[in-house]
Parts: sequence; structure tokens; C-alpha cells
Amino acid sequence: MFTEILDLAARAEREASRIGVQVVVSVVDVHGNAKLMHRTDGAPMHSLEMAFRKAYTSATFNVTTESLSDDARPTGPLYGLAVNSGSKLIPFGGGAPFVTSDGERFGLGISGGTTEEDIEILTRALADWSATPA
Repeated sequence: MFTEILDLAARAEREASRIGVQVVVSVVDVHGNAKLMHRTDGAPMHSLEMAFRKAYTSATFNVTTESLSDDARPTGPLYGLAVNSGSKLIPFGGGAPFVTSDGERFGLGISGGTTEEDIEILTRALADWSATPA
């Protein structure tokens, strides 16, 4: 399982490098425990926290983080999501759940670029990873 997580993280880092973005890659299990945290050279320091929060949110809600954006607006049912969760949850794009070959679910969080870049890196890494036979 950890080998798969490392492989996915490497794919995310390669994709970030391809588009010229320095990122933090974070993987969190469904209990909120960090399984992996890696900061590429030059990635913004605040991205350590942001990547973890994206991974945590996607692992615990089992959704992409950007899918929560509209609901977390001031008129939405999840307004106050970040504040009321002790700042652990975040509705910014760049987080998604994934399942390893043993059936265990995790959250992957990417932070360091724009929201669009984080989503692109995440999406391409997951697509590349899931297309690879185990």
C-alpha cells in the first residue's frame, strides 16, 4: 500500500515539474492520519498546511475538495466549514480521494500552484496512476 502511495506522489511531482510548479504532496488516511507529506524544493511553506487540509478533507468526506466550494460560500449549507472544523477542512481545489489495491481509501492533496494548477496536477497524477496496472 505505501509503495502505491509513493508511486502516486512521484507521479504528482513529475506532473508539477512538467508544468513548472513547485508543490507539496500530502496523503491522509480516512482517520485523518498523515501517511505522506513531501515538499519539493521551492514550494511555498504555507502549502504544507494547505496540502494536508485538502488531503484530509477529501479522505474524510470522500469527495474532491473543489466539489465543496459552492456549498462553503456564505449562502451555502457548509458555510463555516473550515472554521468549525478546527481549520482542518478546506473547500479549495486540489484534493481528491483514491483507493489503493487493498481497498483502503486515502485523500491526496496538492498545493503550491494556482487552484487550477493544483487541480490539473492532481487530476493527471490520479489518471496516470489508476491507468497503471498494479
